[in-house]
Amino acid sequence: MIYRSGDTELFYATSGDGPEVVLLHPTPVTHSFWTPLASSLAGYRLILPDLRGHGRSQLGDKPGQAPLSMGVLAEDLQRLLDTLEIEKAFFCGCSIGGYVLYELWRQASDRVAGMAIFCSKPQPDSPANRAKRRETIAEIQAHGTDTFFDTMSQSLVGASARQRDPALSGTVREMMRMEPDAVTAVQRALGERPDSLPTARTIRVPLLVVAGGEDVSSMPAEMEVLAPLVRGAEYHLIGDGGHYVALEQPERAGAMLRTFLDRNYG
Repeated sequence: MIYRSGDTELFYATSGDGPEVVLLHPTPVTHSFWTPLASSLAGYRLILPDLRGHGRSQLGDKPGQAPLSMGVLAEDLQRLLDTLEIEKAFFCGCSIGGYVLYELWRQASDRVAGMAIFCSKPQPDSPANRAKRRETIAEIQAHGTDTFFDTMSQSLVGASARQRDPALSGTVREMMRMEPDAVTAVQRALGERPDSLPTARTIRVPLLVVAGGEDVSSMPAEMEVLAPLVRGAEYHLIGDGGHYVALEQPERAGAMLRTFLDRNYG
């Protein structure tokens, strides 16, 4: 289904009935990232958007429009809630999906019933990471997205998952549906995202934090700092999980999320 944020058409899917749970996928894949885990959440109404520039959602690059940012993506979420006439929901985000949730909390904490953060560190990019993103942008502008997607489909899936299921990286690669200008816009936005450690200290809703022991993008040491900052936060480490741990181990990750939802939101 389509909703509008300003002049931009954005896609979302829904399934089930019950309390609303919004699932925000990582980049550069689409909402289908959550499909294997969704079967663990019967009894909840799941709302799965394609973030701006991903999948079937437009980037919206008209002249004069604000550049893509975590703030713009959080505003899109508010428009989605308005479209569906939802005052407050539970949100779960992985990677960029989690970064957007930090921003949503800054913008509209009254619309957040609770949060689950998968592999989304609160720290900003290091200078080295920002330099790497600039290199990636130049490579994509010169040669397109194929090499970038091929590399991401390997590096974002943990080594243990690739060994258990050699076809998984291919499945992930098929989910990567973005135009080059959207990929570069997202890379710029990720490099410019703010430090969310101060934001984490203000969170006053139930918070689930899940890290992957093999994640080289949001490492466990970067993720585990969230728990002591938020009173009552729940932290889990899946030792043999990568950055896409929610897709790599949907039953295990889904059980964690389901238990947390039933205790705090169901």
